[in-house]
Amino acid sequence: MPIPRNQIIETLDALAGPLGPQTSLDERLERQDRWVDEGGVDLLEALLGVVASPPSEEQLQYASLDDWNTLLVEVAGVLGKRYPEVALQRLLPLLDDDHARPAAVDILGSVGEARAVPRLGQLMQDRRLGEDDLVRLAGALGEIGGDEACHLLAQLRQSVTPAQRDLRREIDIAVQAARCG
Repeated sequence: MPIPRNQIIETLDALAGPLGPQTSLDERLERQDRWVDEGGVDLLEALLGVVASPPSEEQLQYASLDDWNTLLVEVAGVLGKRYPEVALQRLLPLLDDDHARPAAVDILGSVGEARAVPRLGQLMQDRRLGEDDLVRLAGALGEIGGDEACHLLAQLRQSVTPAQRDLRREIDIAVQAARCG
């Protein structure tokens, strides 16, 4: 049975918000792990459904939108490793959506599935991408690793201008993470 969108938003909001006086970090992480284990592929589907239309800051009670998004990427990444076919099927089309692209790239990096690399390479060629998008792409390629990712990181490094220091730094980190030769 599909998990309602509002339930996903509320649960991520509660888990990403500050700890209450009666809750330890370990308890929070155990609750999160239980949610992931019990939710399975249905939870992954529901999480990926909100990637394209995240809540507004006003819809959240406890967490900032940044913290909410960080937890979304973390939880979807864990589930995407368990269900890579579903993750790829749902995330790759979201790379064409300007609003969903940042989270989709981050989640693909967390999933670490090499089959995403060719599509990330196509995206890298898009001249409309800003430096933030390229930083995300470099990070995802570094997390995924492999020869093809290393080749794309080398291409990206060659196109960086001296003014793009953040991008150059992220590429260097990604190259190390991917263990490029």
